[in-house]
Parts: sequence; structure tokens; C-alpha cells
Amino acid sequence: MIYRVWEIPGIKVPPPNERILKIVMSPEVTGTKQLTLLVSIISPGYTTGSHKHDVDEFMYVATGRGTFFEEGQSQNFEMDSILFGKANTEHEVRNTGVETLKLICAYAPPLKPKGFIEQATQAAKNYWSIK
Repeated sequence: MIYRVWEIPGIKVPPPNERILKIVMSPEVTGTKQLTLLVSIISPGYTTGSHKHDVDEFMYVATGRGTFFEEGQSQNFEMDSILFGKANTEHEVRNTGVETLKLICAYAPPLKPKGFIEQATQAAKNYWSIK
């Protein structure tokens, strides 16, 4: 099966952590059991804000560059890098470049939808219900 990310609707998180979140795969949307797959699209100058999850997060940088913050440390990254946010550890991704930063994020085990993730999950469910 092919998932056309550009067709899947996302939700826009308001400033100061403005970004678009798209749930591509999850137990609630596609029935995947082992992970949640999300695409995060961050415009120049914006950030995810400092946050943590109760599961590991693996982020592939498809486009752009930025700075990754975790445990009081910061590291610059660019396209074709992988960022790792350990479960229950505060982390943040900032787009410090001039182009859109696109992250393909895998959470294992799957995320439990809440907040903006729950809204993005509902948008994806609505999309798949009319396909």
C-alpha cells in the first residue's frame, strides 16, 4: 500500500509552536499495532516547543535544518539526519534554517492520542473514512 502524505489532512498547531501535524499511520487510523507514524512540517523560525512522550520518538529529517535540544544539550542537524527523543525525556526541535523543516516521526510503541495528536488523528480518520 502507498500512503500519499500530501493528500492526508493535517492540523495546524498555533504559535509559538506553529507546525502542521499529519498522522500517516496509527492503531486508531490504519490499525498498525507497533508504531505511530507522523509527519511534522515546521516553517522557518518555529519550534515544536519543549515536550516529552511516554514512548521513544525517532525523527528522520526529510528537508531543512535546525537545532535539536535534549537534556540541556543542543546539536545542529540538517537534512538526512535522524534525531532520537528518548521516552520521558524533554526534547525540542527548532527550525533555524530558511526552508521548511519536514520530520518523519515514528513512535514505538504507538502514541496514545491526546491534545494536538488526537486532533490530527481525527483528521486522518475522517480522510480515510471517505476514501
